[in-house]
Parts: sequence; structure tokens; C-alpha cells
Amino acid sequence: MTPPINLSPGERVAWNRTAGLTWLWPVGAVLTIAGVVVTVLAGDSTAAYVGVPLGVALVIVGTVRVNVDASGVSVAPVVAPFVRRRIPLDQIENAWAKRTTLTELHGFGYRIQPGRHAVALRPGDALWLKLKSGREFVVTTDDAASAAGLIEALLRRDEDMRSL
Repeated sequence: MTPPINLSPGERVAWNRTAGLTWLWPVGAVLTIAGVVVTVLAGDSTAAYVGVPLGVALVIVGTVRVNVDASGVSVAPVVAPFVRRRIPLDQIENAWAKRTTLTELHGFGYRIQPGRHAVALRPGDALWLKLKSGREFVVTTDDAASAAGLIEALLRRDEDMRSL
């Protein structure tokens, strides 16, 4: 379990990081452009049906922004921020950080598994959330310990406010 950070009553705090793989953007862009060029030059739309959607998907999922504040946790692609996963603070039971492998999360990308959803863009530091529903949510990001500590502090502060 990650220890909470110290928060003063009423203190407003937020944590955010951009997480992703820098090579996905250029690969996605090349695939998209190649699909269009091959379609135009060869007159065969097969390249567009394969290259363009794959390239666009790589660009969209290649980098996400992870935010933690008093409202909870949100994860959104940098190039498509309207496609956002929000987890309100009142749905989180606890949070912790740990080193995680892609094998542990069953692969790369947005992973849906029994009891767990994950945004897995690389191995390493990850923010783990245990939700009150019993499910887990995981996102790989640098400095996950600070995010987990902030969530724990916000949860503790909410508990203290309810007990007054």
C-alpha cells in the first residue's frame, strides 16, 4: 500500500503525467500516409482499409494524459481527449503503485479482463486502483507512487470530512 501524502484541510491539489511510447506516433503517421498514398497510386483500396485505421489507432492510443485530483482519476488520449475514462474518487477504495509487466496486464493497449481494465503502454511503473465494485483499474505511468499517494490522501480527507 502506498502511504498518503499530507494534505491540509481545503488544500487543492492535482497530479498529471503524459504517458506513452514516442515511437507510436511516427509509425502511426507513416501507416496512415502509406495507406492513402498506395490507394491513390495503385488504385487499390485494400491499403486504405488496413493502413489508415491501424495508423490512426496507433496515433490515438500512443500517448495518454493521466490526471488525479479531488474529482478522481481520468485517462485520455492526448490526440483525442474526448475519449476519456473517468473514475470518480467516491468509486475508489484504495490506490497503490507497483512495477508492472505487459504480461501481467495481458498485453499492450486498452485491456479489458475479468475484474480489471488496464491502459498498458509500456512495462514499469503503474498506478493500480481497487474500485469499490471489486474491479481494478491500472494505468502504466511514470511517478505512479505520487499519484497513488495523492489518491490515498484525498480518500482519507474525504473519510475525515464524513466523520465530522
